[in-house]
Amino acid sequence: MKTLSLRARLLLAGSLGLVLVSVLAGVLLGRLFEQAARDNLDTQLEQDLLTVLAQAEIDASGKLTLRQEPNDARFQRVFSGAYWQIATTDGQVLLQSRSLWDESLQPPIPRIPTQAIGADFSGPMQQPLRGLTQQVRLPRSKAPLQVTVASDRSQLDADVARFRQRSALAMAVLIAAWLAVLVSQVQFGLRPLRALGKRVEQVRHGDAAQISSEGLGREVAPLAEELNALLAHHQRMVSRARSSAQDLAHALKTPLSVLHAEADGSGEHWRQTVREQSRRMQASIDRYLASGMAADRHQRSAIAPVAQSLCRLMQRVHGERGIHFVADAIDAQLCFAGAAADLEEMLGNLLDNAGRWAAHEVRIQARADDQQLLIDVIDDGPGLAEEALQQVLQRGVRLDERDGSSGLGLAIVGDIVDSYGGSLSLRNTGNGLCASLQLPRA
Repeated sequence: MKTLSLRARLLLAGSLGLVLVSVLAGVLLGRLFEQAARDNLDTQLEQDLLTVLAQAEIDASGKLTLRQEPNDARFQRVFSGAYWQIATTDGQVLLQSRSLWDESLQPPIPRIPTQAIGADFSGPMQQPLRGLTQQVRLPRSKAPLQVTVASDRSQLDADVARFRQRSALAMAVLIAAWLAVLVSQVQFGLRPLRALGKRVEQVRHGDAAQISSEGLGREVAPLAEELNALLAHHQRMVSRARSSAQDLAHALKTPLSVLHAEADGSGEHWRQTVREQSRRMQASIDRYLASGMAADRHQRSAIAPVAQSLCRLMQRVHGERGIHFVADAIDAQLCFAGAAADLEEMLGNLLDNAGRWAAHEVRIQARADDQQLLIDVIDDGPGLAEEALQQVLQRGVRLDERDGSSGLGLAIVGDIVDSYGGSLSLRNTGNGLCASLQLPRA
């Protein structure tokens, strides 16, 4: 099933809403007009009822009479649509208007005798009538009487129908106008998204490095910023992969040269040479594959067990020189928002680097600062010259390849740290060198 576009969804939802609201408004207006017209007719009928009641009386002989006929000409014209009658409660007509001729009205009996009731019923010519009926007891009357006045409501029904037709036509015109406004509104409202799409296309084609959030509006601008962050992360991953490939090529160059030289030599110790260089190449491949992996922010890695395990490992590696590796009391709740393999790769490189240049001890410390983890690897070695602190972090600079250097793999650590949005810094402590990691905290 084809998915509707955002523009089509907005237009469809808006159109359905407009039609529904317009239909409801038309029905409501029709009912309100009908109720107003009916109330107006009921008011006129109340006046007619009061007129008839004012003229009705029981004479001395007990006969019902009218002191004076209502002077409304409608009551005199036969089947004019305006009628009145006075009858007993069992339906026997006592007096009626001339307009009824020899017919009679059949109104509903009021439920409450003292109140007038309005109702719709048919007249003598089967025309629709609106009537008002009330039970009254006149002086000297032995039983209550039922007084009814009625008027033809055909004109009222015609007026209501005509009003509803005109209302429907007006609503149709308004719906067309509202739809035009809706289309314009959707077009104008989606303009920032179209602009965002064009800017993303420019980035994809290489015409721009980032997505500009200017003019995108308060709601869409954060999306552009998140896309820029995603682009920056992707760029870091690509740069990291390229750097890892370059480092791997550099690391394999020396073992390959040794093997090539061994192939051209006498070949007396070729098995040992191949075995040593194979282990060296395998170690380089494993290390650079690990450094080239993308950051996994969904994993959670406790700091304390990783630090303690690495300290025990480094103690065996550098134990011949009497170097002690100590993990200060680290809170068991401190967790790194990333893969344990990445944490081991970073701390392993830093501890190994510190162990190569320490005099007696390497210490690792960890603490939390807001949403960040701060991990320090401190040695008591000779440290670095101030001008070399930043230089050694640059790619291609290997501290074990030049005098005064103090570590291997700092560029790899920097790549992993960058992939997590953290930082790596070096500083002299006065008694050695301190490598500080700033990483996301779980």
